[in-house]
Amino acid sequence: MFFGYEDSFLPEVLASFTDETGISVETPAFADEDETEAKLRAGFQADVVELCSGEAGSMIEAGLLQPIDTSRIDAWDQIFPSFKDGEDVVDEEGNVWIVPLQGGPFGIVYLADAVDPITSYQELFFGDYDGDIAVSEEPVSTIWDMAMALGYGPEVDAITEEQVVDAVDALIANERIRTTWSEDGDLIQLLATGEVVAAAHATPDIAQALQEEGIDAVYVAPAEGQILWKCGHGISATAQNLDGAYALINHYLSPEVQTTFAEEYGYLASNAAILEVAPQELIDELRLDDPGAADLVTIPEGLPDNEEFWDDQWQRFAG
Repeated sequence: MFFGYEDSFLPEVLASFTDETGISVETPAFADEDETEAKLRAGFQADVVELCSGEAGSMIEAGLLQPIDTSRIDAWDQIFPSFKDGEDVVDEEGNVWIVPLQGGPFGIVYLADAVDPITSYQELFFGDYDGDIAVSEEPVSTIWDMAMALGYGPEVDAITEEQVVDAVDALIANERIRTTWSEDGDLIQLLATGEVVAAAHATPDIAQALQEEGIDAVYVAPAEGQILWKCGHGISATAQNLDGAYALINHYLSPEVQTTFAEEYGYLASNAAILEVAPQELIDELRLDDPGAADLVTIPEGLPDNEEFWDDQWQRFAG
């Protein structure tokens, strides 16, 4: 059983796995890491669990996952170092908890025919232009974005509680913020209708989807730095089919499958072998040859140790 985000269940990827191995895969979906953890704590049975770096720490501490045996990961040595680095992938004792598969940056998307180029979070929140903006409904994401606009951080753990308060105060005072967004489709609709002219904490595929509709949308890396998300697969502590779990992880790590996800969603790929099979145009477009480049991604995604404080402060803005 593969417990993951719905967009990971590409039919062609699952069908090719079944064709190659004879193993059929059940694919219950979850909405976010909170639901994942709650269900695993309640005894939900899964073999492979989709996890993102910076979000799995409490599941590891609770014993809901088991360490990965990297000798059973065919392409472990081919994974880009920038994907292996970071919280929750490999711990201080050398235990591996996540086999990283995909990643991508968060930044700004704006409508080029409505506003002049926006190059930073400072410009997004405080620049001189007409039009409203949308921010993420995820508390840490939006507080973090505003904190960077105020010159704090940029790493999440470098932002003090006093600065969190400052950032929330600035969000409350900012009359340009029209709404929050959660699902990609919601944000695409907001931008497509012109209800907002720009959005924070958006991804390149948002701009790509709008461009496919003939809308002049642009993704830009904020001058304060991009945040890189990294997601992959872990194995549940109660996995019933370990052989099947490792087979599925190896399938998703294959350069052919990683190319499929890069083409479908614009994801960065963890397996350097993708450079041997992906079209050169795709490699150049997504910078697949150097996913850890400083000018592409500068800040690893994560959660603050005092996340509850951030959530409590967020209620002053969203509550």
